[in-house]
Amino acid sequence: MAKKVQDKKALVKEKRSRSLFLSVVTDIFVIAVLAGQFLVYDDYYFNMLETKYYYYCICAIGLLGLFAIYGIIRLIVKLVKKEPILKGKKKFREIFSGTDLMVLAFATIVIISTALAPYKWEAFWGNEGRYSGAFLLLIYVGVYFCVTRCYTIKAWHMELFLIAGLIMCFLGISDFWDMDLLHFKENITDAERRSFTSTIGNINTYTSCVAMVMAVAGALFAGGKKLLGNIWHGFVVIVTFAAMIIGTSDNAYLSLAAFFGFMPLYMFRSREGIRRYIVLLTMFFSVAWGISYMETNYADQVVQINSIFQMISQYSGLRQVVERLWILCVVLYALHFALCILRYVTKKNKGQADGTDIGPAVKKDFLCKWLVRLWWCVIILVIAAAIYVLWDVNFAGNVERYGSLKEYLYFDDNWGTHRGYIWRIAIENYKKFPLLQKIFGYGPDTFALVTWFNNYEEMVNIHHVRYDSVHNEFLQYFVTIGPIGLLSYLGILATSIWSVARKRLDNPVVVGAMFAVLCFGVQGIVNIHQPIATPVMWLLMCISVTPAVEKESIFLRIKNWLFRRHKTE
Repeated sequence: MAKKVQDKKALVKEKRSRSLFLSVVTDIFVIAVLAGQFLVYDDYYFNMLETKYYYYCICAIGLLGLFAIYGIIRLIVKLVKKEPILKGKKKFREIFSGTDLMVLAFATIVIISTALAPYKWEAFWGNEGRYSGAFLLLIYVGVYFCVTRCYTIKAWHMELFLIAGLIMCFLGISDFWDMDLLHFKENITDAERRSFTSTIGNINTYTSCVAMVMAVAGALFAGGKKLLGNIWHGFVVIVTFAAMIIGTSDNAYLSLAAFFGFMPLYMFRSREGIRRYIVLLTMFFSVAWGISYMETNYADQVVQINSIFQMISQYSGLRQVVERLWILCVVLYALHFALCILRYVTKKNKGQADGTDIGPAVKKDFLCKWLVRLWWCVIILVIAAAIYVLWDVNFAGNVERYGSLKEYLYFDDNWGTHRGYIWRIAIENYKKFPLLQKIFGYGPDTFALVTWFNNYEEMVNIHHVRYDSVHNEFLQYFVTIGPIGLLSYLGILATSIWSVARKRLDNPVVVGAMFAVLCFGVQGIVNIHQPIATPVMWLLMCISVTPAVEKESIFLRIKNWLFRRHKTE
């Protein structure tokens, strides 16, 4: 009996030490990526893509290498001790979640696509594109299984992410005032000065990074319970709103639409959430009005913003909208505090009168439930209206009906800085693929080779650019790893978001990570995947589906492990 107790204690001790080691290794990786990926640079904008690619690869390979070494040592020890390698029996669904299966399917398709690619070396490394070949995609997969199995969610890791994002945003805002604090723009052309910003580079990539910071801060503000935390997260939200607008990329407004369009499904579950949503709207329009004011009154000192923002800034009633939103915020919170005081006084008087409570409890969430359902109807109607408008413009020929919006609604070769042209040739080239390539794609990140062999003269003579990406993340996957690969990627996004929406809305950190994935995914319609923002999105997606939430700090865990005292029998 005593031997069994000792064996059980030894097993518990071994499990704790293993868990602590893997947890610390994973924590270091998560901190390195969340705090460093956006800020690391070497030769300014001249090797920004390569620098962030190598930085992430070093962090990820370090993580995977330590996990592999630990696993090999554990295996050797078990073989020497003649212990069973696998202990206990678990059902398949207990081992793999829906997202796990989608990630495994994605990895399988990437491997098959690379093996069948006409140019296997380029498909593996992605060196003809944005370094997003099979090597990097499979690293994402390996990191996913390490993080989801060994990471414990810690709120302070997200705070580090917000601090890093705040630095990135401030540098982007300083570029709006043409300060160039870190001398990034000293040796680049005037055209590039407007297209590159902060420690990220291209403005489209920059706004996709800012969108993730905005989503995390917004969710933490929406679900926060402490005053100082709400003030801090609200401040970050304001800065990210400014950075999104000043980024001068139209792509940003897709993320903003996703943020304000889907956030009510989370916030309208409570009356406080409704009030805070109005506060978020007030913040955004106040920031928009402030930037419009500065752009008008300090035109000779700031960079002019040429984007959808012009429609907002030129609206004559913008100031009135801001004033009414502020009045609405004041009224809502004044009513809230008045009702709180009234309930307190009434309850006190009732208690003094007869010692009873006010009466039967009222279901506070009844109105909120119906508001959430109503908002679902609004989302469906908006999507249906958008589909109809796009059909009306592009197929029914009613282009002039929509005035200045037609440049955003009518798809031709010039649409979206020639994105229309790139999408067209991508589809045309895909139709020419052999059957196997139609199924598994041309090879990860090999779109540059597709256009090189089929559209080189047209690109150079007409557009004077060699396109190495579709500038649509989903169409890029469709052409390079095939429709099955695209479906598996969409499955990863959908199942990760669904897993949070279904049963984890009580944790603002998890919700923030989910909204970051959502905002990044929506912007992917007109953006590209690259080793600058995409690694952070994958990591946030891992965090959103990670089941373990911290109950004590890592420092306390280390202290307990080092100084643990066992009771003597």
